[in-house]
Amino acid sequence: MKFRSPSDQPMHVALTTGHTAQITPEGVELDPMFHKEASARGAIRFDDGPRSSAPVLPQMDRKAALLAALNAMLDGKDEDDFTNDGKPDLRKLQARVGFKVARNEADVAWAEVAKPDAPGGELPAA
Repeated sequence: MKFRSPSDQPMHVALTTGHTAQITPEGVELDPMFHKEASARGAIRFDDGPRSSAPVLPQMDRKAALLAALNAMLDGKDEDDFTNDGKPDLRKLQARVGFKVARNEADVAWAEVAKPDAPGGELPAA
């Protein structure tokens, strides 16, 4: 499947496995292992050839995936899912969502999930 950068600048995609790819504005064919992360980063799928029989993956809502993973971490009650200061462990979070997550991105999503009025918004015991 081909993906292209949503801007006139190339975008880089890195997986937690250490694999990386560059997506150009003109578009490149990506190995299937990059499809989820490329969609999450906003890359645009396209196909300039004949229709293939491969299924088309839906665009992923990155924020929704993070919120769902954080809620699952809260529901799981596994203390190893959180750091000593009560924040989600990035390695555990990335393993759940299947794509790379920056600390500031995780913190923004965590602030939303950890609101006292949010469903499942209770903080883990420190």
